[in-house]
Amino acid sequence: MEQYENVAVQTDFHIDSAREAIDALDLQIIEIIQRRQAISLQIQQKRMSKGGTRTVLSREERILDRYATGLGARGTALALNILSLCRGRVTTAEPGAGGSPQGAR
Repeated sequence: MEQYENVAVQTDFHIDSAREAIDALDLQIIEIIQRRQAISLQIQQKRMSKGGTRTVLSREERILDRYATGLGARGTALALNILSLCRGRVTTAEPGAGGSPQGAR
């Protein structure tokens, strides 16, 4: 047995390599969210240029349901954070400007 942070761990499981795998996954998740932000911004701009709203609540409900189905209640919390990240910033030229995203729950 090896000692890691005062906890005995079996030597057949390598914490350092597992942590490296998690770090790599975190970088991939960040990249995916950045791509999602860019696509979401394009959709928002197109919708708003045609007089639509920044967000479509029925669409957001479907996204929340997808995350809840796949990950449970905590998936819903994750989806809310992702939606918030992808709504973009409100500029002073837009109604409701004040720095907070429109359509926030």
